[in-house]
Amino acid sequence: MERLEKFEKSLTTILQEYERLRRELQKLRSEGKMKTTKFRELLGKKLVYSMIIDIFKQNGLIEENGE
Repeated sequence: MERLEKFEKSLTTILQEYERLRRELQKLRSEGKMKTTKFRELLGKKLVYSMIIDIFKQNGLIEENGE
């Protein structure tokens, strides 16, 4: 697998995981579970993914609205 192909696969995984975390956090919010350890752990992970996505956007590797 070439380097670019690995990057593309990694980027897809990051975007999918970010979306999964967003949905899971939304579910926990609707259940009133914002003070749970699970919620805080998922929120931390979402913030990390968000920072990675922002770096890709700043460097023109993905567009503002996604890939």
